[in-house]
Amino acid sequence: MYRLFIFLFTWLFIICGSSAFSQITSDADFSEATTFDDDIKILVFCTDDENGGMLTANDSSGTGGYTFEWYKYNEEDTAFNILINENITISNDSVSSTVQNLASGGYKAMLTKEDTVQEYIAWVYNNNSLSIDIQVLNPLDCDLLELNAPTNFNTNFYLIDTSNGTAHLLENYKEQYNWSSEPELESLRNYNYSYTSTAILPTENTTFYVTITDRFGCQAEDFVDYTAVATKAKFNISSIDEDGIVLETSEESISGSAPLKTRFENLSENGYEYTYFFGDSLIDNDEDTVFTTDHSEQPEHTYYYSAPDSGKTYTAWLYSESSYGCIDSMSLEIFIEPTSIEFPNVFTPNNDNINDVYQLTDFKSIRNFKITIFNRVGQVVHQFEGNARDWEGWDGTVKNSNREAPEGNYFFVVEVLGWDTKKYNNKNLNYTGVTEEDVEESSGGGNFFGVIRLFR
Repeated sequence: MYRLFIFLFTWLFIICGSSAFSQITSDADFSEATTFDDDIKILVFCTDDENGGMLTANDSSGTGGYTFEWYKYNEEDTAFNILINENITISNDSVSSTVQNLASGGYKAMLTKEDTVQEYIAWVYNNNSLSIDIQVLNPLDCDLLELNAPTNFNTNFYLIDTSNGTAHLLENYKEQYNWSSEPELESLRNYNYSYTSTAILPTENTTFYVTITDRFGCQAEDFVDYTAVATKAKFNISSIDEDGIVLETSEESISGSAPLKTRFENLSENGYEYTYFFGDSLIDNDEDTVFTTDHSEQPEHTYYYSAPDSGKTYTAWLYSESSYGCIDSMSLEIFIEPTSIEFPNVFTPNNDNINDVYQLTDFKSIRNFKITIFNRVGQVVHQFEGNARDWEGWDGTVKNSNREAPEGNYFFVVEVLGWDTKKYNNKNLNYTGVTEEDVEESSGGGNFFGVIRLFR
């Protein structure tokens, strides 16, 4: 009687307590206890193979000598009665057995030795139904790129509680979405919670990728090639001299004296047709708009007019249109400086190549310039009228002769027509180089614009 008790205790311990020793193991990607029995596990394999499962049953006693039999759950009979005869191996010491190439379903391992039986149950799910399909919504949309990647998480797999025949659906859900692109887009929104994503429209063809990870750690991925429909307008502007030599280049703004000659360089992306608008229609017969399909064309435009005191700002635009009809624009500003003029008050025409010529120190936005220089008795010694840029200055001779003007004070009157269409003279230019003493020394005591001091 005592021996019988010991035998029954040992048998019950092996059968009832064996699950604590994890007697069924596997290289599955995920495992958890079933919802109906903590001692029975569901083992999930991330595989495309519908027969990708594998289980190993272990002798809980570790002594070996057991025979191993594997059974698959029979849905019709609601019992583990389908004997498995293939893809089974037993370890050399007979303490474990492995069965491979298992389809999704329930499995039972039965270990038998004399009157001792060990039974272990596990469920296998080959997760080959996880899928994702990435698509571009409205691929011709010129405003926003929206990606859609619906995913199938449904397992349609049921585990059976054989104690009462209840079926339990194996549930799955999203763990993480991961969006990426080639080339990489910083604007691509990597929404982890959503199967949609958005991005600023790229201007080059792009491949988008998405990877979904489910709660089992299994992944599905997809990609889609996107043809760029958007364009990005971009240009710079340079100020150039009369010979076309670049003086300054900017992608934001430039400034200069009128007339300011400029050149536009197209830096747009994925454009097909381009329209330049110079923002200046003040000159008759001056083309203010240029249309072209030549990306390399560099149109030029001259800005003439300024505004009194403050100067004038023009806004130039470039409109770029893609072959799909998407349009983008960019603008930058051109500032024409107000009319101004500056004179020195001393020069030394002694042929030492230092300050030998009396010239304008600086001038801006002058359309026409006239200067008359007098000696102290009111005689004209030098005169020029025309473009201020063409005035080579006064070299200290009398009326461009070989006769040198003597040292002393000379007076000049200037008349200026600015590119703001305003006439300037010795009063409204507010020249401050004249003192009361200078005026008293002049021949007529008049209101001369300025004084020149000649030293040799």
